[in-house]
Amino acid sequence: FLKRSKNMMGLFEREEIAINYDDFNINEELKLFKDCKSHPTKILIRLYIKPNKVGSLYVPNSKSVYEEMVGYVAKMGHCAFTGERYKEWGEWYKIGDWVAFPRHAGIRYTYKNLPVFSIMDDSPLLVVSDPRDVK
Repeated sequence: FLKRSKNMMGLFEREEIAINYDDFNINEELKLFKDCKSHPTKILIRLYIKPNKVGSLYVPNSKSVYEEMVGYVAKMGHCAFTGERYKEWGEWYKIGDWVAFPRHAGIRYTYKNLPVFSIMDDSPLLVVSDPRDVK
């Protein structure tokens, strides 16, 4: 599903691929990131952006204030969860887990038309089983 984004002038800037959770397959999604590598201490989040649908039609819509606060962990840097402070924490999330995080915690961009967010390994605040529950 493609979702168009508008720039400040109201012009369509790019198309982003949303996630239809009903047909979601984490193994297929993770293949989309096989040829990229995350910064050593950061994690790459594939943002959950739901398709905007009214009945059977997909329509453009403005973003909710809660959108782009949840996604699945697509990549982890090789230094993630290393250091003294992680001895007690351990790795409390893994690649493929859905996590919620503050919107100001990282940098948002697109990779192959996929909306992604790069954040520090300690930025996720919550691990969830269904991203649709974060509202």
